[in-house]
Amino acid sequence: MEKLNQTKISLKHGSCLCTFYNNGKANIMVIDSVWVDENHRNLGVGTSIMNEAIKFASTRNVDAIELIVNEGNTVAKNLYKKLGFQKTNKEHYRIILNKIK
Repeated sequence: MEKLNQTKISLKHGSCLCTFYNNGKANIMVIDSVWVDENHRNLGVGTSIMNEAIKFASTRNVDAIELIVNEGNTVAKNLYKKLGFQKTNKEHYRIILNKIK
């Protein structure tokens, strides 16, 4: 089994944990969790964290970023949609960075 690499992207009032793997066709980054300090929510911190994660993924030759969001978390769903993520099934979202030929 391939060893998974993980990294934590941290900003002043939040962070996200990312796991990298190759599914045999593409390099994938999974955003395992996004955390924003309660006192700094609705101030753009989540957007900044996600933009940093996308920027970091592009430096790691990542083809797609995937994440799962809780069903009732409409704030997160709206953020991911605004950033270009598309719902793939149930509560799973993906953004393609590099199309596989």
